Amino acid sequence: MHKDMDRLHELQEIDSAIGELQRELRGLDDGSGLRARLEGEREELARRRSAHYDNHTVQSKKEAELEKADEKRKALMSKAYGGTISNPKELETLEKEIASLGRTKDRLETELLALFDTVDRENQSVKEQEALVGSLERELAETVATFEGERERLNGEIAGLQQERAEVSGSVQPASLQTYERLRERAGHLAVSVIEGRVCTACRVNLPIVQIARLTQGTEFEKCESCMRLLWIASEPDTDADDSASAAD
Repeated sequence: MHKDMDRLHELQEIDSAIGELQRELRGLDDGSGLRARLEGEREELARRRSAHYDNHTVQSKKEAELEKADEKRKALMSKAYGGTISNPKELETLEKEIASLGRTKDRLETELLALFDTVDRENQSVKEQEALVGSLERELAETVATFEGERERLNGEIAGLQQERAEVSGSVQPASLQTYERLRERAGHLAVSVIEGRVCTACRVNLPIVQIARLTQGTEFEKCESCMRLLWIASEPDTDADDSASAAD
């Protein structure tokens, strides 16, 4: 096996770890979706508040109008039936005006009853929407805090691995590193495939025994003929040395 293969395998392990952390980083929820929903709910709250304000304003105006009409009606009744009016025509005119004010009073009272219900419902609706917006604001704050904490953690881990990568890369011959980088770019960021048994773990193809022998005994790079990735196999323990040690014991 080429003398740089152990280091290239180590480099691949680091690159794979960096890639996984970067995928995790990209997958973090930064609250964008929740923020968009919150914005929509805030707009809905503004709409409900505006409708409630408008109807409450109408209600206040009608209450003032009703009070004014009632006061005028009472004053006219006092004038008409207080014993100071002797002219029948003048009394008839007053009674007609009193009747008209009575109809106005009835109409305003009917309208106000409906408005009371509307304003009460709208007030409750505003409170419910305010509660929803408050809940979403708290949820967003928690989501952003979690995102920022996780982002800081992941960026820290990535930075540490990138420093380790630079150290490992510096120990590899430039030609070997160039071969590795070229394969990573071409093979989906996986340039080194680990052999398990006789299987290339990248493409699951069985490798010829003779290639395994070349890998363990030779000094050149070996590539999988199927996926063209560099092959790496873990060094086997020195059984002869172990046997000698056992015999000595």
